[in-house]
Amino acid sequence: MKRHCKAVTGVWALLLAGCSGLTNVGGGNPTPSGQLLVTPANATLRGADTQPFTAKLNGTAVAVTWSVNGVAGGNASAGTISAAGLYTAPEFPPSPNTITIGALETSDSTKKANSSITLDNPIPQITTATPTTIQVGSFNLAVNGAHFANGAAIYFGTAALVTSRVSSTQLTATGTATAGQVGTISITVKNPDPGTISSAGLNAQVVNSTAISVQVSPTTATIRAGNQQSFSATVTGSTNQGVTWSVNGVAGGSAATGMITPQGLYTAPATLPNPNTITITIAATSAADATKQGTSAVTLQNPIPVLTGINPNSMGVGGFLLTVTGSKFVNGATVNFVGSVPVTVTNPNPGGATSGLLMAQIVNNGTVIPAAAAVRFLEQSSFGPSAEQVNQLQQTGIDTLLQSQFATSASTYPVPAATDMGLSKVQQQFFSNAVNGPDQLRQRLAFSLNEIWVVGENKVSDPTGYTNYMQALTNDGLGNYYSVMKDVTLTPAMGHWLDMVNNDKPGTGQHANENYARELMQLFTLGLNQLNPDGTAVLDTSGNPLPTYTQDDVMALGRALTGWTYPTQPGQTLQKHNPEYYGGAMVPFESNHDAGAKTLLGQSVAAGQSAEQELDSVLTIIFNHPNLPPFIGKQLIEKLVTSNPSPAYVQRVAQAFASGKFNSYGSGKRGDMQATVAAILLDAEARRGDSPTTTDPNDGKLREPVIMMVSIARAFHATSDGSGFESRGANMSEDIFNSGSVFNFFPPDNLIPQTTLNGPEFAIFNTNTSLARVNFINTSVYGQISGNTMLDFSAVINAGTPDQMVAWLNNLLLHGTMSDPMKQGILTAIGAITTATPPSTSDLTNQAKAAIYLVASETT
Repeated sequence: MKRHCKAVTGVWALLLAGCSGLTNVGGGNPTPSGQLLVTPANATLRGADTQPFTAKLNGTAVAVTWSVNGVAGGNASAGTISAAGLYTAPEFPPSPNTITIGALETSDSTKKANSSITLDNPIPQITTATPTTIQVGSFNLAVNGAHFANGAAIYFGTAALVTSRVSSTQLTATGTATAGQVGTISITVKNPDPGTISSAGLNAQVVNSTAISVQVSPTTATIRAGNQQSFSATVTGSTNQGVTWSVNGVAGGSAATGMITPQGLYTAPATLPNPNTITITIAATSAADATKQGTSAVTLQNPIPVLTGINPNSMGVGGFLLTVTGSKFVNGATVNFVGSVPVTVTNPNPGGATSGLLMAQIVNNGTVIPAAAAVRFLEQSSFGPSAEQVNQLQQTGIDTLLQSQFATSASTYPVPAATDMGLSKVQQQFFSNAVNGPDQLRQRLAFSLNEIWVVGENKVSDPTGYTNYMQALTNDGLGNYYSVMKDVTLTPAMGHWLDMVNNDKPGTGQHANENYARELMQLFTLGLNQLNPDGTAVLDTSGNPLPTYTQDDVMALGRALTGWTYPTQPGQTLQKHNPEYYGGAMVPFESNHDAGAKTLLGQSVAAGQSAEQELDSVLTIIFNHPNLPPFIGKQLIEKLVTSNPSPAYVQRVAQAFASGKFNSYGSGKRGDMQATVAAILLDAEARRGDSPTTTDPNDGKLREPVIMMVSIARAFHATSDGSGFESRGANMSEDIFNSGSVFNFFPPDNLIPQTTLNGPEFAIFNTNTSLARVNFINTSVYGQISGNTMLDFSAVINAGTPDQMVAWLNNLLLHGTMSDPMKQGILTAIGAITTATPPSTSDLTNQAKAAIYLVASETT
């Protein structure tokens, strides 16, 4: 049997051999069966080039271990190769310059194959050459760039210079320029063998400067701040008429002294330099000879102020606070309020000038809102009332105030200087805007949104990044919530904070980063659990809340948000992972975006969309989810009005959010923030307590430290640049913009100890922080918030008797709710302060400060 089997086997072997031979008739020499083949078999690469390799067995890709010159994965000198077969050549070739790529089959170590690679020097690149203007005669030259190999030479036209290699990015050389080379000449770098190759050229100018001169026209000029003046330059003694412009010796000028374009168009600074340098020098320097220039003397003057608005334009009888808007107002400008109330603005010298006029009306509606109601409304819709604003609101009404606030332009955050570090200036600007800005409602909304869409300094400390993030919240706060969602999502600050920036398309078996996807749904839009329209949780049959989304939803949203990177820096090209930069919105790198089909919150997301199209798709799904109106509406109620809104109140606000309409307010589009805010502030539950007979003890909220501090400053007419607040807020556990986590300084749901009442701000209220609050009042009254933030107590000092001082404070700080025992206790304390008859100015000041300290301490 064994012999018979062998015979049969032999026959089949012959038959198979014959068949195999038949298939090769007329063919070449195929890879023997079972032999590993690496493709390509050979190649020539330059420094830092990449080349993918594949390994196949019988035409089928197999798993292999890759090596370079026998080293698994390669090394820095011979190049590296990834597990997927992507080889990266070293910047400069080794000696000898031929290397071997090896492949060893993972499952059978007897199967291996090689590829031979020839490595050449890279293509050199020039970025700068110094100088670019070269005098006839001997010269020294420095060239910066990349990929300069050993033996690289600088070429001056066609002549090789004596070159020294400082590094792979810098070369120096010496040479001699001749009169015959005057004009434009090309500078190149040539790398030697192996693979000798030259860079692209960089132009320089060879000059013979004996007769060159420059004349600038006009030779003198007077220009108002912010205005423009065109200058021209005539170059004699050279065919090269090119010049470079400077202001006070700075090429292109500066923000302080004005900017000038390459074409000679000068724009004066918006404000005069400080110290008040009103004469500056415009200079044109010859491109043919940098030692030759012409100048013009420019005198700067303050601008003519432009008056565009008065807020309010109707004023009640009595004290008022007038906000004048327009442009080109400078320090020292005065508001002129004369006769039958025409209003103008006059700028001081130099070049003192007065704006056109606008008319303001003094009105008395006849129906006056109670002071307590006016104070409560301003507490909810601003960073705190002043006596003048209370008077105006009493006279003109809530609707007039709301319409005025909706129309007021947004406060701005100045663009940080390139040298600015950290957030101190951004924090200071926030407080300056909060104390001084006329757009109080918009700022209060932006601050509330900042506490929902949290970005923290502990990870994002770039001032430009945080400025752009806060400006997005400020600009969109009274717009539409969809704009908030998209604009904040694309700020590099948020992208860096929650890792959406450089979120890569996942490979097989991998997951995209889920951090931003999870927080976008959990904290910024929908919440963890499904909600009824009134904000209460939807429950299953066992009484348990139903989740809003699943882990699959988080994973799908994470994939949808792939492909975004930092903005491209000026002068650079888009990369898969742009370097960290905050000067704009994030940008997509499409090949890094996962464009596959997805399902989010039960809805399909079509395949093949660009990164931006898919961002709009998923944000729209979230924006239209039924949870969004009650989830966001309830949080905004808590931040503006009360920590314990009824479900009915939440539902009414959610309806305004969903419909985009509340009474006459809103555009009728879902997410309209003006309709939402009007619904919050004008709701019967918000206005409950305007009259003492409707007060509910469960209404209201604890002033968080930021609002408490700014409200004190506003009540007492602070002169402030915003300094002095940030560190004191930190002492009260609310260091503005420096939340320790994405969950804000305090959560939206936090029971007040030993009660069933919600009190978010009580999460940071303890023995230490309560003492810090009182210390802030003490410092504010008996010292100063900072050298540039000082309060004015004259209104209380001039109120009259101690009774009248306390009444003034009761009305403004407690909206008339002071109890008789409290009033009597304060009057007793004030009475203990010795006074002359009649009281001296010093005595009245001491009495007023004591009263302010005692009452303000109760408002913290």
